[in-house]
Amino acid sequence: MNILRNNMTKVILITGSSRGIGRTIAKEAYKDGYKVIIHGKTDSKELQETYKKLPGSIKIFFDVGNKKDTSAAIKDVISKTGRIDVLINNAGVARNFIKDISEVDEDRAIEEWRTNVLGPIHCMQVVIPQMLKRSMGSIVNISSMKGHPNLATMSTFTYAQTKSATISMTKSLAKTYSPRGIRINSVSPGYTETDQVKLWNKDTFRRINKGTLMGRIGTTKEIADLVLFLASDKASYITGADFLVDGGYELAGK
Repeated sequence: MNILRNNMTKVILITGSSRGIGRTIAKEAYKDGYKVIIHGKTDSKELQETYKKLPGSIKIFFDVGNKKDTSAAIKDVISKTGRIDVLINNAGVARNFIKDISEVDEDRAIEEWRTNVLGPIHCMQVVIPQMLKRSMGSIVNISSMKGHPNLATMSTFTYAQTKSATISMTKSLAKTYSPRGIRINSVSPGYTETDQVKLWNKDTFRRINKGTLMGRIGTTKEIADLVLFLASDKASYITGADFLVDGGYELAGK
């Protein structure tokens, strides 16, 4: 599928695209004909490898939690591409894994909030104004099933709060900017095959697989396909929505 509008290839920025879901979104967007901007916090080996696999893409790196650096980097890439048509706010971290509220590490919690909440805000503060000039654009924020109140757990106590905030900010911004041509949605993945998940032991895999109606965890491509659908003109009447992609984990009563 070739992404064209007004005879111009669409430009997409995917934050946190050096690995995992973000990298798959970048690869699939590249196949779909987008001009792809990949991003990492640093110019890591993973980011370099992704860049090499996507000839003609653009590579940028900065900490989304740093407003000044984020603004400078995105403005610079806009000056080169002319615009950003689609923004995928995927960069995120999970740092507090606890069994009791007394175990919350404030520094780790602050890092989660800086990256998962302020990070998307910093990106959108730069991208939205240039979208408004054309009265068109699409933003997809990557939340998590942990951001749904009935799926929140103590083990991801502070992370879940940031992902709930992601859904809230999506709806708030959609109310303001959708009437002006910008669609804003969020996707909440369930357990997905990423590098971190590959470190699970067999008992954990069995427990999680058993906990979904479909009997397995998801793939990064399954998430990427939905994200890129929402980003595309095929989803032209969808905004302010959150999509839970959990293989039926919630319905299984977990």
